[in-house]
Amino acid sequence: MPDSSYPFQRSVSAPKTSPTHPRSSPPQSSSSVDADSSRKPELWYAATISDHIKVKFGQGFEVREVVTGFESRWVHLGNIAGHVTSPALNKLLAPYQVDTLNAPEPSGKPMTVKVQFTSTAEAMQAVTNLHGTEFMHRNLTAKLAINNSSRGNTVITDTDVHVTWECPQRVGYAGYATLKEAKAVIDAVNGFPMDYTIVSAALYDGLPAVGAYNVMLKQLPANTTEADLRKLGNAESIMLGRPNYPLLDRATKFVRSKLEECGTITSFDVLPPPFKDGMVKAWARFTSPAEARAAQDYLDSRHPSSLGLTTLSCRHVVSMSHVLTHSSYQKMRQDLAWLRWSWQRRFGQTVSISERGNTRGIDDSPVYIRLSSEQEGLLSGLKYEFEQLLHGETITLERKPAWDDFFACPAGFSFVAQLHRQYPGIQIQVQSTRRALSLWGPINLRHRARQDIIRKIMELKSLQFWHIPLAGKLLSIFLSADLTSLQEALGPENCFLDCRKRILVVRGNESAFRAACKAVQMAQSRQGDEACTLVDICPVCFNEPVVSMPLDCGHKWCRICLVGYLTSAVDNKMFPLRCLGDEATCTHCIPLSLARKLLSAADFNAVIEAAFWSYAHSRPEEFHHCPTPNCTQVYRSAPPNAVLQCPSCLVRICPACRIEYHDGLTCKERDVAEDELFKEWASTP
Repeated sequence: MPDSSYPFQRSVSAPKTSPTHPRSSPPQSSSSVDADSSRKPELWYAATISDHIKVKFGQGFEVREVVTGFESRWVHLGNIAGHVTSPALNKLLAPYQVDTLNAPEPSGKPMTVKVQFTSTAEAMQAVTNLHGTEFMHRNLTAKLAINNSSRGNTVITDTDVHVTWECPQRVGYAGYATLKEAKAVIDAVNGFPMDYTIVSAALYDGLPAVGAYNVMLKQLPANTTEADLRKLGNAESIMLGRPNYPLLDRATKFVRSKLEECGTITSFDVLPPPFKDGMVKAWARFTSPAEARAAQDYLDSRHPSSLGLTTLSCRHVVSMSHVLTHSSYQKMRQDLAWLRWSWQRRFGQTVSISERGNTRGIDDSPVYIRLSSEQEGLLSGLKYEFEQLLHGETITLERKPAWDDFFACPAGFSFVAQLHRQYPGIQIQVQSTRRALSLWGPINLRHRARQDIIRKIMELKSLQFWHIPLAGKLLSIFLSADLTSLQEALGPENCFLDCRKRILVVRGNESAFRAACKAVQMAQSRQGDEACTLVDICPVCFNEPVVSMPLDCGHKWCRICLVGYLTSAVDNKMFPLRCLGDEATCTHCIPLSLARKLLSAADFNAVIEAAFWSYAHSRPEEFHHCPTPNCTQVYRSAPPNAVLQCPSCLVRICPACRIEYHDGLTCKERDVAEDELFKEWASTP
């Protein structure tokens, strides 16, 4: 039987798999204990689903252990008084089972302690009990470490502050006899770098009037002289305002010293001159988020005399750093500029996208992209859109990859080609093995193409499914030319076999159903009444096995029938996968080692993912989806007063409401506020 008879291969993203020894021998059925007692237990296999979910599988792709990306054995305890000693911390943590305690040396500054517990459950219990409690006259913060915060070439940081202040500068006025002379100076000077600033120049009316046509020059370096301005043109008269303050180095040292009063700084980087708009921009990294927030509370909007009483801005930001090759950067450079413009138009300077490194392609060094925001919610949205530009967007429907086998047949290829013509600039990748569709290109065009694809899938899903039973040898007869002919007439995506249930599945209207029934009747007319005399028959095709694959239970399969059975499980989702011998009553699970031997890496990964999602979706009280649209992460139920954070989109979640965390409101208060908002909306004429 050809592989094309089993168009049922899908996964969300290729999981990483590796063998691992089980902590205990997997449970076995009573019918196979004696046969298996002399064999060593099969290895379990570990896989990572959706980048963050750690899963271990036993025989038959049975899920044995799950650790979601929300779970971690590490906890960060913050806002701890700097003089607290290790014995005091040990006493605080005495009710819990602790593996590791990492605490900095006592100092006079608030500190953060990292604690590793013996299990994820123990860590969750500690976070629930300790968060907000008073310890040494300070309210503790307890937060689970984000699982896999370093994702490939992406690093997430929540201990930074963005600091900005005016560079040393002064304003100059120059008067010219003619308008032509004044405009010539403006054209020559506007946007021109002088020392560490970029000068701006414009005509103005008002005082001081220093000539017939007056030019105001802003962001001049503090040490600018009249002689410097006379070099720009033949001015009648020149006047210089007082500088805000004299020296940049002294100001930079002052800012750093004030930041160090708030905590331990691990790095302090000032963007090099010339300074656009006359503003110095710097990044400081602390050892904990609590220290970064303290720096914002202490320094933001102050007007220190060391900066000439100008405004100092200090904002705690969450940021992500991406490392790209120059070729990857070049492909998305225009889209990156559009993304920056779009977000700053909507949210101003609360979000930023900066680029540094090898942006000009001078050598083989990388390009560093930094996404930053003062609000984690905005950063999660910005990260999502950036990664869609970088990696492509996987189209989802109901939080799962949107797919129909229509896209893997000629009619689907034509549909995708039409979208390419309709939306030039996008790229649609059909991944039939993973059963997923990916989109690249400008965001606005992606949105339109995504809508067209979703509409097509919904149209296909609205078609009726018909199930026709195939009893006895009729299944094996129908596996050959009859199925091929019917698939050519109806399309392979609309006609396929479910070997486990021994049925023919047809999708379409009554005309398609009648055509399938006619084909089944024709196959039935050729079916003989003689009983099969073979001792060893394949439990799928009921013929003598071709390239026999014997299982430990004693049943023998055709190699191609077993491969088809394994790959069809992606759609059937009947796990664990057991032998179909003895009229599908055999309880022996298909060994994972055999499945890995028979399947390609992509097909094996597809079954791995299907087994996990089948397991998770069958336990709705245990696993819940992240509330962020298009995020594929799941989390376990947690105590109502816990706060969870998604490792992928960074959104904070209230496990009681199963929505984004509502800061400052209890769940009941949030419900009341929502009801009042609805009543206000309903009463609006």
